[in-house]
Amino acid sequence: MNNRFRFLLPLGAALLLGAALMLHFLPTGPQPTTPGGTPPSPSVSAASTSTAVSTPAAVRAQRPEPMKSAPQAMVSEGRGATVVPIGPGDVVPEPEVANPLPQQNEPIEPEKPQTAEWKHGKLVRITELMARDVERLEEERQAAEASGNKEEAKRLAVQLSRHRARLERLHEQKAALTGQASHEKVTQ
Repeated sequence: MNNRFRFLLPLGAALLLGAALMLHFLPTGPQPTTPGGTPPSPSVSAASTSTAVSTPAAVRAQRPEPMKSAPQAMVSEGRGATVVPIGPGDVVPEPEVANPLPQQNEPIEPEKPQTAEWKHGKLVRITELMARDVERLEEERQAAEASGNKEEAKRLAVQLSRHRARLERLHEQKAALTGQASHEKVTQ
């Protein structure tokens, strides 16, 4: 086990326990008051009496007023869902369908056979792209040498040599597949 987890796991557990205890023991609502506006017992600390609400007007001042223009949300007793009444200009939503019919997908075409002719066509395209990359790398290498950037020129020379070696192998594979593709055409 990593040393970091030996420290973080107990720390996280202690934080969660502390938060749970705070939520349990700290009062979340307004403090109880007597009809005169004073706390019910003298044992309440000075900090809690300074935050206690003393008059009903102060209670109203602390509570935000609901917006007059917004419709009041009603809670239905059955499911606990919030229901908002429909106002003028609202669009009534369509009812949801419980079990819609499954969508019918078009059948997938079977994969075409990868014949020698198909492979030859793909190899020709890859060879063309690789030849373009070799030309581009050669131009970049010449530009780097002209600007005096020897490190970039060396990096491009290494990349260029790798691309040329790959291009040679592609030409060999293309020549072999040309014969197989022509033989395939004859037998069909």
